[in-house]
Amino acid sequence: MVAASKTIRRPTGNRGGGRRDSAGNRRVRPPRKIMTGLWIVLMVFLFAEALLYAWCRVQCVNAGYGIDLETRRHQELLKARNTLKIELARLKSPERIETIARTRLGLLMPDTQQTVTLP
Repeated sequence: MVAASKTIRRPTGNRGGGRRDSAGNRRVRPPRKIMTGLWIVLMVFLFAEALLYAWCRVQCVNAGYGIDLETRRHQELLKARNTLKIELARLKSPERIETIARTRLGLLMPDTQQTVTLP
């Protein structure tokens, strides 16, 4: 009878087999802690970038609101200026000045004897 040799087979996981490069040497994987640290740094960087983008957008919207507010204020000031120009023209009208001079001040138009011509 032939004696059967008993061999114990171990599962080939990541323990000993590993990948090998072209020279037959086993590839060394970076430690898991370093990879986790790199991922954390990357996530923090992306989160900071998202916060910066959101802050920029908020500032842009606030600037737009400020521009809109100042545009409306400018339009109101233009309307007020036009109203004041019309009122100034009405107050400077010769008919109004003559009416006030006759009624309130009691002034009359001068006669020809009261007029003096200067050379």
